[in-house]
Amino acid sequence: MPDPRPGWIEALVADGRLEEAERTLMAFGGSGPQAARLRLEGLLLAARNVPTEAEQSFVRALTLVEGVCPLEEARVLLDLGRLLRRTGRRRAAADRLGAARAIFHRLGARPLVDRCAQELAACGLEQPATVRLGLTPQELSTATLVAGGLTNRQIARELLISVKTVEYHLGKIYAKLGIGSRVALAAKLGDLTTVR
Repeated sequence: MPDPRPGWIEALVADGRLEEAERTLMAFGGSGPQAARLRLEGLLLAARNVPTEAEQSFVRALTLVEGVCPLEEARVLLDLGRLLRRTGRRRAAADRLGAARAIFHRLGARPLVDRCAQELAACGLEQPATVRLGLTPQELSTATLVAGGLTNRQIARELLISVKTVEYHLGKIYAKLGIGSRVALAAKLGDLTTVR
């Protein structure tokens, strides 16, 4: 049976419970695979806004799993791609995210393929979805997370922006799409993205 702690640590980081995530990571540290520990350490450092150290953790993890464990390699590539995008290196991010998406697709991990696609769209290098919807890459990323049921606070943590910035993006999104609620946004986004 797989160790549930890595998933728990990821959930704690996503929920902003960083101290608890760090304690759990310390307990996991001696027993878990080194690559998984490094990836989780990178997630924690990224959440604490220490991007250089986070990137170093992800790169070290990648060297351990590249070509050895496809699922963990793709997870590291996704997390590294997210970090690179959030630090303004969109082309490098798109390269990592594209590689992660290909691996997840090969493994049949559809939710993770979709997650990579969302991140790639937010890089602003894949134009069709943003052009069709009339949204900026950041607005599309925000809209996608809203449609996925996340709260403004969760979106802020996910995108490493403030809650006020999320609210600003939502106002712009609502105006551009001619809607006024999260439910309408989810419906509109679903309608517009399924017509390809």
